[in-house]
Amino acid sequence: MQDNNNTGAGTGKLNEVELRNKLRELRTYIPDSPWLNPITCVAFDLSRRLESGEIEFNDLKSVATRLMDSACVTRARRLRERVGFESNEITHREFSQFVDGCAQQGPKSGGAASSSPMTLQEFEKHWQRPRVGVVLTAHPTFGSSKALTKQMVDIAVAPNPPETIELNVPHRPDENITLLYEHECTQEAILNMRNAYEDLLNSFFKTAVARYGSDAYKVSPKLATFASWVGYDLDGRTDITWLDSFRLKLQEKEAALRDIRLRFLAIKDQLDQKNEAQRDTRNVLGKLDLAISAVANQRSAIDKVKADGQGLAEAANTITSSDNHNITSIKPLIELFNGLMNVLQSDEQIRQIAALRGLVEATGLGTSHIHVRINAAQLDNALRAYVQEPWTQDLTEEFAVQRLREMIENATQETVNFGTLELETATAIRQVALIAQIKKHVDSDTPLRFLIAECESPYSVLIAVFFAKLFGVSDIIDVSPLFETPSGLERGSILIEHLLEEKVYRDYVRGRGRMCMQTGFSDAGRFVGQVTATLAIERLEQSVADLVKKAGLDDIEVLIFSTHGESMGRGAHPGNLRKRLRYVLPHETRRRFEKNELLLKHETSFQGGDGFMFFANRELTTRALATIIEDGQNIEHFHDPLYDDENVGLDFYMRLRDYQQDLFSHEGYRALLGAFGPNLLFKTGSRAVKRQSEAESASDRGNPARMRAIPNNAILQQFGYIANVVAGLGDATKFDRDAFVNIAKNSPRLRIVFEMVAMGKQLSSLNAMGANAYVFDAGFWASRASWGREPHLAGAFRVLSRTLLSDNRSSVINGLIHHLRLDAIDLHAMLEDQGIESGKIPDDTRLELDLLQAIRLTLIMRIFILAARFPRFASQNEVTYDRVIDLALTLDIPEVLKVMRLAFPQTDGENEGGKFSEPATYRPHGVDDYARIEKDLLAPMEESYEFVREIGTGISHHFGAFG
Repeated sequence: MQDNNNTGAGTGKLNEVELRNKLRELRTYIPDSPWLNPITCVAFDLSRRLESGEIEFNDLKSVATRLMDSACVTRARRLRERVGFESNEITHREFSQFVDGCAQQGPKSGGAASSSPMTLQEFEKHWQRPRVGVVLTAHPTFGSSKALTKQMVDIAVAPNPPETIELNVPHRPDENITLLYEHECTQEAILNMRNAYEDLLNSFFKTAVARYGSDAYKVSPKLATFASWVGYDLDGRTDITWLDSFRLKLQEKEAALRDIRLRFLAIKDQLDQKNEAQRDTRNVLGKLDLAISAVANQRSAIDKVKADGQGLAEAANTITSSDNHNITSIKPLIELFNGLMNVLQSDEQIRQIAALRGLVEATGLGTSHIHVRINAAQLDNALRAYVQEPWTQDLTEEFAVQRLREMIENATQETVNFGTLELETATAIRQVALIAQIKKHVDSDTPLRFLIAECESPYSVLIAVFFAKLFGVSDIIDVSPLFETPSGLERGSILIEHLLEEKVYRDYVRGRGRMCMQTGFSDAGRFVGQVTATLAIERLEQSVADLVKKAGLDDIEVLIFSTHGESMGRGAHPGNLRKRLRYVLPHETRRRFEKNELLLKHETSFQGGDGFMFFANRELTTRALATIIEDGQNIEHFHDPLYDDENVGLDFYMRLRDYQQDLFSHEGYRALLGAFGPNLLFKTGSRAVKRQSEAESASDRGNPARMRAIPNNAILQQFGYIANVVAGLGDATKFDRDAFVNIAKNSPRLRIVFEMVAMGKQLSSLNAMGANAYVFDAGFWASRASWGREPHLAGAFRVLSRTLLSDNRSSVINGLIHHLRLDAIDLHAMLEDQGIESGKIPDDTRLELDLLQAIRLTLIMRIFILAARFPRFASQNEVTYDRVIDLALTLDIPEVLKVMRLAFPQTDGENEGGKFSEPATYRPHGVDDYARIEKDLLAPMEESYEFVREIGTGISHHFGAFG
């Protein structure tokens, strides 16, 4: 990453190369001094130099900024490698070869390709359905500002990406990340996907026409779908109203229509000047102009509705009035495009219109498809609110099941209006009613996904089916249970089996032509560990293939939506995009569906600012989308010994699950997550963060069950050891390691799993974890006081030592480290047996990560010391001096500063009433004392804390994602 010389490595009092080499040197002493922690040693040395005035805050900031810039550039270069981008020309050439290769292989039967190429009819059938989809989800991972993200993307697509560069942009997110901010970021990524999709369609038709002639334009290929749930996801949040969602849907419809118009105008001037072509051109533009005007009027009306509902009736009447200009189906546009293609003579012009037609067919009357998400409990409660009868209290009772069947069979369609939406208090009912209004007034034929989070009962799915039938949206709504909890993952196949036994459900999925399910890697990673979750999801997927076949549903498509994040802790493989897709949907699962002659579609999520970087540039997006499309057609047939004996994989899974679940209940693990909690992190999303109770201990705050997946993983990254990814594999295989290693050496599936674990281990450091826990050791502060080397701070050290005497964070986290080290020894040995680099000897990149940890620890020490120098004060709003010190030791610095500035308000020394003619010789001492508190304690604390969080962003660059 950087050369081992001092060139450009700092011109101030600190040099990062020297510091990095110091870390490397200290590591050589560990065999003879096993208690030595290089990161702690460097941090302690920097702390003494900082507090003595030998170095200044800006010296540390300069070094850390250069390290973060370096990590950011490396992350950008890795983004290029992960997407597989070389050039736009290579992308289109390879995609054209892929399309032609599909035709050349011929139609498949029983997993084998025909010996003769496809006919045009077979080619058309092959491409009539999308096999893959991309879903953009705005989880709170907007850890980098738009300016910083742009620099990373520019580096990623540069012809010769630099190895080092000064970025001159802070490593932090934008301020005030709102839902609208997230939606805007989503739509920017979607626009790039629309561009890429149209580009790929052009390559598709050029290739198809070369093989089949102009008749290939009759093909309407469905290469992929793309969707978003941003603005429609209500799981865990109450700040999004139905009005917000409907407003965004109208906005997306108008944006889509304007986008189609702009694309058509770009083609228009090249079209034939013959009367027929010009007539059809005018018809297309006229239809688009009137439709845009209609939806613009609807948006204007809905924008006037007040938060209390005032003006809703007027807006609703505007939306529901029929002027024949509003279109709710793409069919009129498709007919116009087809008509225009029939009168054009130029092959290039026909191809451009065909590609535009394909884009409209793929996205409908919106920039993309949308997913609505709620929680299973909300559905269960909605049924109780709708029925209000005792049998709804236990939906597992046979009588309740029978009643639910009857309700679905006998449901008489209800109509709703916008007043219904405003009056309805049951979230689940309101969301289905919202879909009904979207179908009537916005888009009548584009499917919507109805995701059910934490679904552990088949009856939650049946309730959704009932409401869909009740409100007349069964034909466009895809009900999809989400399996992510331990119970959901392990009993998901039983849930699906029970669903498939219900005729009303089979009738529903036959009507839709597909059965949908969602698997959640993210939350599962904090319940059972990431590798365990991956194996559990794989088993679930394969059992579903057998269950659908057994149910006789050969004529439907099974849609699996893999929701994972961008970090290893959330299920994203750190390798290239092909490995990422193969990791979440292994070839064994694909083979199982193929063997059962079932149609399979795989959708995968890209989450927040980290995931959107894959689609932050047109050329990068085209390569990413092409790879995803190609992956959907790729089923590799090879022998994998992992599946020879089901008991081997099951035994490995169960041992690993047990280890991880024991780990998550370990007192040290919970203390680690709760030591600073999310106070180490910037706010990276619009979702409200629950404020922690004063009564909570570090273990209470760090209970994984009470923490969302993103902060859970982000804190593990910040402490330097992603235990929910790398821990447990050594322990899980120790009883028959030789046999297991032999299987792993020959198993492509285990190889890709272990590659992810190895990458996580290369970045993980138990020394970093120990160093971050060191500041909670009372003995450390007592020792600094006892040696007398820093007499001006002796009082502060004594305060910290006394305060931390009863604090067990350091001891229990160190106990966790010993526990993890024993497992790591076995893991290193197992990876080395397979020839996989595990990072046992850190390279320069890892040492730079360790150095960032050391510098941040130095600043955390400074914050602790500053807090220990606070003067005592009277209780402020029942917040005591001792409580303020406790808050400082959890890095809740905004609250500390708020309390202290109330207790010691700073003034300019002049009375607000102005100048007084009467002289006074006495000046209140507090005026100057309070100013010194601000200057000497509070301002440096605030400055240090902000940079502590910024270094956290730099640390996340090394991991390639936030949380």
